[in-house]
Amino acid sequence: MAILTISRTYGCGAREIARELAKKTGYALFEKEIVPIIAKKLDRKTEYTLEHDQLKDMFSASVIDFASSRFAFLKKDTIDPKEYKEALKDLFLKLSKQGNTIIVGRGSQIILQDQPGVIHIRLMASMEYRVEHLRTQHLFKQSESTLVQKIRAEDKRRRRFLETHFQQTGEDPLLYHLIINLTKIPRPKAEEMILELIE
Repeated sequence: MAILTISRTYGCGAREIARELAKKTGYALFEKEIVPIIAKKLDRKTEYTLEHDQLKDMFSASVIDFASSRFAFLKKDTIDPKEYKEALKDLFLKLSKQGNTIIVGRGSQIILQDQPGVIHIRLMASMEYRVEHLRTQHLFKQSESTLVQKIRAEDKRRRRFLETHFQQTGEDPLLYHLIINLTKIPRPKAEEMILELIE
């Protein structure tokens, strides 16, 4: 019984690898499924929780928090970062006790850092690799410069998410059991390496 957390740079193919690992191991996979679960825990609408997850509302949330004592109705659908972090922590700790689970992103490698039986993986790749992956796997038709901007913006958003909730960027190599550069290691070999760690 094991728990696998996967941290990744945007566009490197981590989602496809996580899905393939889930198929081969029979493990439950939590990626996009996390947001509606957290929304239910916080008694918020999924779309507002997704906005927080993507850090679109951090400035407005701080302003509303400041004014909420006088205008309590304003805070109805905003989410405090501490509240969100606690909900993630509660969910991930429950999943770690359940076992046989793959969790992608959202600070799982930090929340479960000291939990026994949890293996932390980071997947990354060069900008060129990620641009090509987005073109071939996700059929993005944008120019290379547009895709580079998209990747940089998403990388920045993910760092900001971790900094906001955990005061870390997730880039510290000591957080992980294994870091795989998919530019140099083919995907099938990467999957094989991860499976060996699980076993």
